[in-house]
Amino acid sequence: MTLKIACVQSDIIARDPSANFKHLDEIFNKIQDDRDIIVLPETFTTGFPAEPELFAEDENGPTMTWLHKKANEGNCVICGSFITSFSQQTSSTSLIQNYHNTFVWMNPDGSYHTYDKRHTFSMGGEKELLNGNNLITIEYKGWRIRPFVCYDLRFPVWLRNNYDEGKFEYDLAILIANWPTQKSYIWNTLLSARAIENQAYYIGVNRVGIDHNEIPYIGETKVVNGKGRTVAEIIGDKEGILEVEIDKESLTSFRDYFTVHRDWDTFEILK
Repeated sequence: MTLKIACVQSDIIARDPSANFKHLDEIFNKIQDDRDIIVLPETFTTGFPAEPELFAEDENGPTMTWLHKKANEGNCVICGSFITSFSQQTSSTSLIQNYHNTFVWMNPDGSYHTYDKRHTFSMGGEKELLNGNNLITIEYKGWRIRPFVCYDLRFPVWLRNNYDEGKFEYDLAILIANWPTQKSYIWNTLLSARAIENQAYYIGVNRVGIDHNEIPYIGETKVVNGKGRTVAEIIGDKEGILEVEIDKESLTSFRDYFTVHRDWDTFEILK
């Protein structure tokens, strides 16, 4: 079983969803037609951080509409994150707006899965966003796939794989990011470390360019196998499309040969 994946390493125009849709439309024209999944960076409509009061959307907003359109046109999954809003009842008469940084997995038929970023980057401007509480696992073409967002990469317990009754919780982690240039070493080190300790493929998709706070982003989008080795990458900080095919059988063979997962500790995450 293989998956054909296109990772979009794009610049992001700050606080301008319409311009980013237009820019991504142009990039999508360069992607091969046979992709199973197209992965976009974190907060691909606005850049990071985004003022939720101005840019947060619900499930009927323009970003979900655009994602469905592109997934339907390409007959493939499109995924990325943007800021979402939801109302919460505080009393019989009062509602407050809450916000998440939400990863969306959009299927061609318009059905979708969402994952709310667990570890919001409070020191980087995500103070107004709530932390997500739920891991999700997506079953797709014989793969078990788990999404994560940016700062999650630093928290190994949250990303920890499990092996129980002959099954792994996930085979592939997709991690999307706005990861700055000055932390390039950490990005590359942790992607390999997480792949090794979880015996799973890791895909890290990062943006490039300079944001409205004059912070530069390195890109370095890459795919890492269960041994922690990079199997495909974009070198440098320019826009690009990383098209790669990953193989489930090679991962299974490695897991069968090196059975470290049988000795993993059991644990429970307290939320």
